[in-house]
This record gives sequence, structure tokens and C-alpha cells, in this order.
Amino acid sequence: MLVTQLHVLLLVLVLGTLHSVNAAVVEPRRSSARCQPVEASFTSDSDVSQSQFQAVSPPGSYATDDEGLKLYLEKPRGTVHTKDGVNDVVAEGATMNSTFYVQYGKISFEIAAPEVPGVVTAAILVADQRDEIDVEILGGDTTHWQSNVFTASPADQQPLWGVFGEIEGYAKKGTVTQVHRYAIDWNEERIVWSVDGEEMRTLRKSDTSINGTLHYPSHAARIQLGIWDASNPAGTSEWAKGPIDWNSAPAKMSATFKSITVECPY
Repeated sequence: MLVTQLHVLLLVLVLGTLHSVNAAVVEPRRSSARCQPVEASFTSDSDVSQSQFQAVSPPGSYATDDEGLKLYLEKPRGTVHTKDGVNDVVAEGATMNSTFYVQYGKISFEIAAPEVPGVVTAAILVADQRDEIDVEILGGDTTHWQSNVFTASPADQQPLWGVFGEIEGYAKKGTVTQVHRYAIDWNEERIVWSVDGEEMRTLRKSDTSINGTLHYPSHAARIQLGIWDASNPAGTSEWAKGPIDWNSAPAKMSATFKSITVECPY
């Protein structure tokens, strides 16, 4: 359930390198291939633009170091008021988009996430038609992560947020703050989510029928990386174990993306 901030931000891509992302707006070109292999390793010596990822968020909302690409979430300016389980002001987190599309392949992400309730770290595949395949890491549930699919249909009476979501675990009592390798293995008939090489969930196309329509992602998708504040609205905040308590949370926190790999077995 990647909502509000990231759904809006996916509409925009910004030309430029890591240090000049406020240049002209552009829509990336589609590749003629359904899948092209990619190995992006984010280190202090890497150039994000050369690794085929570009920032949507402004300079200062991300950085690279020896641990990888860090996407930041900072406390909003002024006073944040909490009432009825939501914050009246929501922080703006960092977002990266790929400049390429993938349609069927195995996409792996090495990620370490912050351990703060109300903060969501996300690695998703999102199509222009709004299909999504998600890996979502909730800072308020430190021993689990979530897999999800969202595909809209005209037959739906309301958005099916969370209908195809599932909570996954880690082997050996792992936590979200450790670097784990999450993978989405997607072909025309099924999606397999895994962590650290262990398969956790399989969703088959035939199992996605609601209202007489299949809700299976089938469009070429961009890779999107992000960290976001899920402190509002109420349903989102409850799902994310929020809202963020800025009296105890760090004023600046980060999610670390060590590498992204795209394999093309299909």
C-alpha cells in the first residue's frame, strides 16, 4: 500500500546527476526490451545517474557513502501536533526512480531500514497504468516486512488497498535494521517474493480474480525506492504502526539501499 507521497512523486522524473537533480523534467524512454539486466551498486564512489537511477526528491534528501545510497526522512519544520492517531504535518521523504522499465524479471534489493514506528521504507515496481508490486518495510514492525500487489480495475467499487498484501518474516530472527536481500521474481503467471534467498510467498495470476476481473500486474514497470512518513491519514497511520513520535524519533533518519539487481530469466 504505497500511497500519497510516493504515488504523486512517481509522475515526475528529474534529469541530472546525484548532485544536479533540479534540472529539466523529462519522462524516461522506454526500452524496446521487456527486461534488460542491471547491476547498480551504490557506494561513495558511484554516480547514481550512471547506475540508471535518478532522484525525484531535492538535493540534500539523499547521499551515498560506504554503506550505500541513503534516502533521508527529516522532521518537518515547526511543531507537529498529534491527534486521534495522526500527525497534522507529514514529513517529505526521499525517492529514487529508475530510468528504465522492466516487464517480467527478478529484481533484488539490498536494504536496511530505520526502526521507527510510522516510517515506511519501500522498494516497488510501479507501472504508468498504476500496477504495483511492493516490498514494504515498516519501522514499527521490526521483525517482519510486507509484500503487496495493487492493480486497479474499472469493475472495482473502491481501491483494493491491502487486499493482496501479506506479512512476511525473516530467518534467524532478523530485523529491519539489518541489511537483507529482498527479491521480486515476476513472470506472466506468478510472483515470488523472497528474502535472503528464502522464498516467502507466491501469488499466482489465477488467484487475483475479484469482481470477475484479474488483478495481476502485467505492464512494464519502473523501479522506485523511497522512504516516507505514514502518519496521515488515519488508516495509513494505523497500518504503519504510527504516527511518528517526533519527540522521541531522530530528527533525521535514513533507509540504506546497498544495491539493486535485475535479472532477466523470462
